[in-house]
Amino acid sequence: MGGSDGILGNRSVERGKATVSTASGKWLKRRETWLVILGVILHAVYMMSIFDIYFKTPIVHGMDPVTPRFKAPAKRLVLLVADGLRADKFFEPDSEGNYRAPFLRSIIKEQGRWGVSHARPPTESRPGHVAIIAGFYEDPSAVTKGWKANPVEFDSVFNRSRHTISFGSPDIVPIFCGAVPHSTWNTYPHEFEDFATDASFLDEWSLDQFQSLLNKSNEDSKLKELLLQDNLVIFLHLLGCDSNGHAHRPFSSIYLNNVKVVDHIAERVYHLMEDYYKDDSTAYIFTADHGMSDKGSHGDGHPSNTDTPLVAWGSGIKYPKPISSTNHSHCSFRFVDEHMHDTPTPKEWGLDGIERVDVNQADIAPLMSTLVGLPCPVNSVGSLPLDYIDMIEVEEVEAVVANTEQILNQFLRKSYIKQSNSLHFKPFKSLANYSSILDQIENLISVREYKAALKLSENLRSLALQGLHYFQTYDWLMLMTVITLGYVGWMIYLVLHILQSYTSLPGNMLRKEQAVRQRNYTGKVYLCGCLFMGVLSILLFLEHSPPLYHAYTTMTVFLWTQIISEYWFIKALWKHLHGRKFNYIIKLLATTAVSVFILEFLVNSFTDRNLYTWCFLIVGPTASLYLFNSIPWRSGIPIFVCMACWFLSVFTLMPAEIPDNNQLVIVSGVMIILIGVVARWLDLHAEGKYWRSISKHEVKKPKFPMLFQLQALLVGLSSVMVSLSTSHRTQKQELLALHQLINWSIAGFSMVLPLFSANGLLSRLTSIFLGFAPTFLLLSIGYEAVFYGALALVLMAWILFENTVSHLSKDKKSSASTKNADANVIFEHDERCLQLSDARIPLIFMVLFNIAFFGTGNFASIASFEISSVYRFITVFSPFLMAALLIFKLFIPFMLVICVFSAITKLHRLPRLGCYFLVILFSDVMTIHFFFLVRNTGSWMEIGNSISHFGIMSAQVVFVLLLFALTNIYTKGVECNSALITSQKVIFSSGLELGSFVVTSNVLHHSWAAISELYGEIHEPPSSASTVRFKIDDQQPNCTIIAFVTWPPCTKEHLQGRGGRDFVSSSALEETFPLFEFLCTKTNPRFSINKPAIDLFASVRGVLGFLKSQISTKPLIITGHSLGGSVASLFTLWLLDTINLATTKRPLCITFGSPLIGDDGLQEAILQYSAWNSCFLHVVSNRDPVPRVLISPHNPTAPELASPTNEYKPFGTFLLYSELGCACLEDPDSVLELLMATYSEGPVFDYKNIVQQLKGNVICKDSTKVDEWIAQPLQAGIITQLAAVGLGRPQTERRERKWLIRRRDVYDSNVLNEMKVYMAQLEWYKKCSEDEQIGYYDRFKNAFDSSDIKAQGFKKSLTCYWIDMVEEVEKKPQRKGAPFTTRWLYAGTNYRRMIEPLDIAEYYRDGKTDYMAKGRSKHYTQLEKWLSEDEKPANRPNNSKKQNLAGGLTENSCFWAYVEEARISCEVLSNSQSNDMDKHKQSLIVFEADVMGMVNNNAVSAEIFLKHSSFMKWWKEYSEIIRKGIMGTSYTSPFTDFMQNGQFRRYAPGGL
Repeated sequence: MGGSDGILGNRSVERGKATVSTASGKWLKRRETWLVILGVILHAVYMMSIFDIYFKTPIVHGMDPVTPRFKAPAKRLVLLVADGLRADKFFEPDSEGNYRAPFLRSIIKEQGRWGVSHARPPTESRPGHVAIIAGFYEDPSAVTKGWKANPVEFDSVFNRSRHTISFGSPDIVPIFCGAVPHSTWNTYPHEFEDFATDASFLDEWSLDQFQSLLNKSNEDSKLKELLLQDNLVIFLHLLGCDSNGHAHRPFSSIYLNNVKVVDHIAERVYHLMEDYYKDDSTAYIFTADHGMSDKGSHGDGHPSNTDTPLVAWGSGIKYPKPISSTNHSHCSFRFVDEHMHDTPTPKEWGLDGIERVDVNQADIAPLMSTLVGLPCPVNSVGSLPLDYIDMIEVEEVEAVVANTEQILNQFLRKSYIKQSNSLHFKPFKSLANYSSILDQIENLISVREYKAALKLSENLRSLALQGLHYFQTYDWLMLMTVITLGYVGWMIYLVLHILQSYTSLPGNMLRKEQAVRQRNYTGKVYLCGCLFMGVLSILLFLEHSPPLYHAYTTMTVFLWTQIISEYWFIKALWKHLHGRKFNYIIKLLATTAVSVFILEFLVNSFTDRNLYTWCFLIVGPTASLYLFNSIPWRSGIPIFVCMACWFLSVFTLMPAEIPDNNQLVIVSGVMIILIGVVARWLDLHAEGKYWRSISKHEVKKPKFPMLFQLQALLVGLSSVMVSLSTSHRTQKQELLALHQLINWSIAGFSMVLPLFSANGLLSRLTSIFLGFAPTFLLLSIGYEAVFYGALALVLMAWILFENTVSHLSKDKKSSASTKNADANVIFEHDERCLQLSDARIPLIFMVLFNIAFFGTGNFASIASFEISSVYRFITVFSPFLMAALLIFKLFIPFMLVICVFSAITKLHRLPRLGCYFLVILFSDVMTIHFFFLVRNTGSWMEIGNSISHFGIMSAQVVFVLLLFALTNIYTKGVECNSALITSQKVIFSSGLELGSFVVTSNVLHHSWAAISELYGEIHEPPSSASTVRFKIDDQQPNCTIIAFVTWPPCTKEHLQGRGGRDFVSSSALEETFPLFEFLCTKTNPRFSINKPAIDLFASVRGVLGFLKSQISTKPLIITGHSLGGSVASLFTLWLLDTINLATTKRPLCITFGSPLIGDDGLQEAILQYSAWNSCFLHVVSNRDPVPRVLISPHNPTAPELASPTNEYKPFGTFLLYSELGCACLEDPDSVLELLMATYSEGPVFDYKNIVQQLKGNVICKDSTKVDEWIAQPLQAGIITQLAAVGLGRPQTERRERKWLIRRRDVYDSNVLNEMKVYMAQLEWYKKCSEDEQIGYYDRFKNAFDSSDIKAQGFKKSLTCYWIDMVEEVEKKPQRKGAPFTTRWLYAGTNYRRMIEPLDIAEYYRDGKTDYMAKGRSKHYTQLEKWLSEDEKPANRPNNSKKQNLAGGLTENSCFWAYVEEARISCEVLSNSQSNDMDKHKQSLIVFEADVMGMVNNNAVSAEIFLKHSSFMKWWKEYSEIIRKGIMGTSYTSPFTDFMQNGQFRRYAPGGL
């Protein structure tokens, strides 16, 4: 697998793997993009299904209004709606015993009727007003329609009125009056709705507008006339209670005072109307659309939200009635909010002696219509409350009959629509004889049996309501079945995709099952699926079903078609599982059971938050015990994990209604800073392998060194602003513009800063945590700010736990176990395949994702949104902006969880998209559970929650996907040390290993011993000119040593003297000493060698042959001291070129205190063959000046060396010694830097002492940090080595890494083996193609399916590799003859014969011609040339090939190009389109002769004779040409006889 950072060695492998990712990876990416889109569409469509199943819109058009047959009790109606007024706060007394609504209480006791109006969730303003004014309950999706003008046309009391006058909120009044032409209305500006102020002035505004209208009518005759007409409706919307409740809570003095204001307004309206009209013909209704919870929110079905006051008085309203045993109801009727009909009145209300008449909120609409003699709204489902209306008995019956007929008309209309659109209609049997019931009612009225008529009407109304419900759920069973099958199909398809794309299942077995049968089978399945889908669509079309019905069925059929098309995969998977060991099946079942248990736990947690407390109380100690048994307790990780879990467990015990506590928010800011400081310290100073993978990983230098301090400052500043903003708003009842600007600036700026943090895992996550903290603090009002820090601690614990698991698994398994067993599984960024144990990661993610939901309240409930959270940003009512801020507040904990989840996938090297699909799979298990838990009966609190639970889980696929995309911005650059460790497994520092080998073995000791003995054998006095002495030591049991020294020994002064630093160029050497001409290549045509060194080597030229003859089967060590080391290096270099490395091991050259011998040309020549570079080890003491004498600043003539072509450059590995230890480096720049930096004046250490001190030690003497090398061996090694020679940490580490990448040997056998994996994949592709009687050439040319796309990827990968290989070989220092060893030449030949036919297929597929002249790649020609130079092919038949003809490769890799040209010639001859007919005939004759020759030599693969191959197509065309006589009369040849006699059929079995 490829690495994302390119740390994988030579570029051909890197390009090859990138190519595989480009081909197969692109196919997988396209499939996954399609799968994600499908998932989003599917969940969006299926989420809408609950509204078709349970909550269809009740609106139906086409009914005529029912004209009332009674006289209107009132001429006009006044409707006062106090938005957000709770019943208990309205009726109960204050702390002093005084009632807050004295006027309306007097009405209740003296003039009218009262009760509680029971609202239905969602208890929001729009649905509440629709129920009051239109008489029906909008389906629950109506809450999503927001505050905009009415998007659908429905009837209302306002529509039926002669004229409507309305004043109030801009969010309510336009909904009902905006489209009504006979209306007069006005609203105040949105800016008036400021939660920082006392909103009761809004109610006063409505009253003032109405009063102004009445006053104006005294001067406007038309207005006067309008006001005096009958059927007038006046509507005042009073928003003050709602705004003050949100801002200050319903128990605040401001809210309670607003109740008094509303009562006062009702009184003033009453007096205004009575003084204006003076006819006692006005009816008054006072009520509320919804209540208010204790924390200032509404939306759910809690009694505080559903119980609203209802007071009616005036014309047509009955007077109060004392409660007695005769009029007290004991019926068990339940209201829409599940309140019993005879719920006792609280004593503190002081109204227990007066009859209370409760109604459903929708009952108010028919009540208002009846009072002013209007037809009921045609979609109303309200039942007329007779206990409110003061009418004679016959009119009461007529009113109820009108109400019943209006509801019955809806039933009849729905029945007609369903019957006319259904192929098989099932009527509602209870109303089959509705017309006779109506006749009975009319008869009873005519004979004045009013009570019987009333009872029969009410029964008929009840049946009509039941009938409406019947048709609302008419398609319930069909839709439930389709949606259930759809969800199950989606989950199965998702499992199949994960198994195919992200696991290491035995791919060959699966593909073998698929290859033979899958293609034809899939086509048939798709055809049947399309036919079935078409039949269903026609049936639905005939039934005039809604478009969504088509979407449901199409989606479900499509999914199951996809599943059935994978039949052979599923069958192979079953066989695979059947063949596994029993303990694996147990493990699989146990994992499934645990997963289902956790998911069911999460389902139940939606209704019981306390489960999370038990969860973390148990998980904390359990995880800690596991860690205690696995890692040292001194690390502190086990204790931290336990304490973090216990800390988080506290929050789900706290109330969902968060009390205000600004001091706690400020303290939370301090806690967040402390957590950040600790995390920062751990990032910089943590020790131990269980911390190092996530800390101290500075792949990128931070762009802002002071970033952490800036983020901590912003957290502190946000805490200060929490205090300032809140205190000023409460004291001054306003939000200062300056405070608002500062808060917005802090929130926006802080969230951008994490993008500039270091890309280490812990440092980036800490920055993200601090980056979102200011925004979260500014949106917090209480303990949820502490929850933010607690959640971060648990997320940190999760990272540490997973990091520990990762280390433990690495200790137990070899690196091979983490590789993909199937090359078909292609991931990016060095990702591994998913394993069964990895399922815990998405499961833990889901637990933490849900704790982010429920940690500070039941966010699945609408009532959990605390609007006061946004008051530090905005106080003017703006529903969309406020909702956006509230939702973003919820997003912040999710962002943390997903960021950590992404980091953990990188820590384990898991494919993040694969983990995302697992999350979606687990989410859908919960979704289908919630789908069956959706309710349309019972309390509306339960119904609302069931809808929200299902909606949350259905939206999670989109929700999580969007958050993944958003968090990817923050985590994209995060890298873990584990990823680098994985990459480093394929990078080995031969220099580091070489240094370790010679230091820890006796090689270094034996080498210096040979040099010492050689010096000891010299007894002559030193002369002015140095001479070379050598010694051969073949007495060592494990090696032969050749030692070189110069006499007298070289000194610093000798090299600094005249001519000591001179170069001899390669051109001069070619004339006088041509032993090194092989070093000149096309890319490096010249080099230079130190003149004293080459002169000394030239002096022993005569004995080179003798020295070479001493090489035996034992390893050869060549060593030397000082300038003798230079001679040893040159001798080794000459030897590497002259010996046969295929049969002889490479020699090892060890020098002691040797000066540099060449320029950058020589260095580059050696580096071209990196295996040669690893043959040189130079031992240098920090006290030895000789190795440094030619390097500035130790060379006094250094200024003259400024020319880059004249600088001395090192090659090989350098072992730099100091008293502190030794460092082993290969990078030339680092070597130069350290040679200059480590020199220390003083007496030169005897290398004998150095060897003795190094003997038996590891690379460095300071081994206190050796255990840390495990975390990052290269980095730790370099750090310790630099410390060993007394240096700090310059750029050496980075240079050494780059050097290792460059140094990587292109001939590494591991790389060749990796290419063989790709070849094996193509071999299998070839085999599968032959099974289908087509051959891999033609299959690739036709490009049938995804396997052909994958083959394209493997081909490109191999081609890139071998192109680079040929280029590298051409650049290598080499003699004439075959440059490849036999193994590599065979691999190259095999590659050419396998891959070039695929290139030919691509070439001719694009309509091109003449491949040999125009299309053939140079590297194919070169490989073929090298093969011919290495071994001339035999002319006799190769009978040994007969056994493998069926699976072999055609020797001539251009064979298919000749076939294609032959087919072109056949086409020309058939059409007589050319003047060169003879030329084409001759080419065909030559071609058939060549084919016959290859057949006789067994040099062609049997696949050419497959039924559907291009060759057989050519033969068919050619035989037709022969039949027509184009080739001549009675044309025959050995080849035509061979084909016509059917002898070719015996070719594959080797029967020729």
